[in-house]
Amino acid sequence: MIQRFLMSMMAVGLLTAVAQACDDCSSKCNTACASSCATSCATGCATGCGSATVCGSATSCAPVEVTVMVPEYVTEKRMVTVTEYQPEERERTVTYYERVPKTETRTATHTVYKNETRSKDVNYTVRKPVWTEEEQTYTVKVPVTETKTGTRTVKKQVWSDVEQTYTVNVPHTETRTGTRTVRKPVWTEEEQTYTVKVPVTETKTGTRTVRKPVWTEEEQTYTVKVPVTETKTGTRTVRKPVWTEEEQTYTVKVPVTETKTGTRTVWECVPVTATRTVTVCEGHWEERAVGCASSPCGASACGSSCGSSCGSSCGSSCGSPCGSSCGSAPACAQVCRVWVPNVVQKEVEYTTYQRQPKEVEYTYNVTTYQPEERTRTVKKCSYVDEEVEYEYQVTTCVDEERTRTVKRCDWVDEEVEYTYDVVVCKQEERTRTVKKCDWVDEEVEYEYQVTTCVDEERTRTVKKCSYVDEEHTKTVNYTVCVPEEVTKEYEVTTYECVAKERTETYTVNVPVQVEKEVEVQVCRMVPKTVTRQQCSSGCGSTCGSSCGSSCCR
Repeated sequence: MIQRFLMSMMAVGLLTAVAQACDDCSSKCNTACASSCATSCATGCATGCGSATVCGSATSCAPVEVTVMVPEYVTEKRMVTVTEYQPEERERTVTYYERVPKTETRTATHTVYKNETRSKDVNYTVRKPVWTEEEQTYTVKVPVTETKTGTRTVKKQVWSDVEQTYTVNVPHTETRTGTRTVRKPVWTEEEQTYTVKVPVTETKTGTRTVRKPVWTEEEQTYTVKVPVTETKTGTRTVRKPVWTEEEQTYTVKVPVTETKTGTRTVWECVPVTATRTVTVCEGHWEERAVGCASSPCGASACGSSCGSSCGSSCGSSCGSPCGSSCGSAPACAQVCRVWVPNVVQKEVEYTTYQRQPKEVEYTYNVTTYQPEERTRTVKKCSYVDEEVEYEYQVTTCVDEERTRTVKRCDWVDEEVEYTYDVVVCKQEERTRTVKKCDWVDEEVEYEYQVTTCVDEERTRTVKKCSYVDEEHTKTVNYTVCVPEEVTKEYEVTTYECVAKERTETYTVNVPVQVEKEVEVQVCRMVPKTVTRQQCSSGCGSTCGSSCGSSCCR
């Protein structure tokens, strides 16, 4: 639809351009033929004026009706195929399985361990302490203080008055010689004998005891647990399904079609009247006396109609008319109708088409879903506890004695001689020269306290503990696990699946093709008659149609 509208607008624009070009060409042709035959319309004027009897030009404007195609929107009703879904109930056969219970009674034997308390007498030895008193002699160091006389050198202070000369605030250093007593070492060389340990390696032979393995084979009896599988019967509780029918309410969405009204924007072509400036020839005819000379087509004869410049463009066309009209009377005067042009510019109204938006109402269908409650019968499964016997396998281990030959390793002590190295240090006297420092002692008497320890024997009584072994007997209780066989009956429930068939109803949506009538906006091109001004020009009374048609092509 948009493509048709664009094509129609292009056609209208093309027709408008052609009409405007025709008007411009007609005005140019009239002006040129009246003045000097312009280059654009010279050929047309020359062709149109070929058979004219009078060498003049005529311009006429008249209203012309033109048919143009105008777009117009039309509302049509069309049939449209719509797919709708209709609910349809159908039946189908469904296979389901029911579990049929089967109860069996079985016997199971298992071993139960029971605790049994027993007692036994146990002998044990206790070390009993026995305390006795005895006298013990020990020696202690008793301190005894004695006063002895010794000699030592001390410094005794002797005060005397001595005159001393000193200088105040003037430091002065003097070198003086004084005497003091110091201990000066005197080194002498002497020989000293000392003993060192010189290592000497000796090889000795010793004896050591090694344990040598001796392997013997002997038969050994051992007990193994042999598994024995037994089938026993027990009872267990199973849940048996029970089916009941009950009504259930559910909600479905039902489609509902509603017709709604909406607004949409439509672009339509609206005729608009505008003005433009055109050039119109409002000239008139005048009768003028023209004298014929010896040359019938001289400048005086044709100057008013074709001008002085017609020699090149209108010479061939103006020659014959002048010859036929003035050739018989070359010396007489003739009255000719001369067109006097009057070119005037005017404002002319014209119609154009513009696209304008327009709000248009339209109806459309909307499908909504509304909830609807329905009732259906469904099967409900509930489970009931039921005691059922079943058989199970029990594996017990039975003691079985077997005999096998194993290797036994006995260790035998054996004396083996071996040799080993021993490093022995022997004393060896050597002589070396060392420096010896002798100090010169000076005897000074002084008194000092000396404490010496004198041995003194004392006696004390101490307790002595000796242990005596004493045999005791006590009764000890211990627990033993005694195996015991217990037989128990139980029920086992097994289920067999049985296939059954039933018929159920279900609903499906079936697509259905439905023809509906829908209103559609269609743009069509409608012919319309338009009136416009058309001007035609020529070189004579018979040149108007020929020159106008040749200029406006």
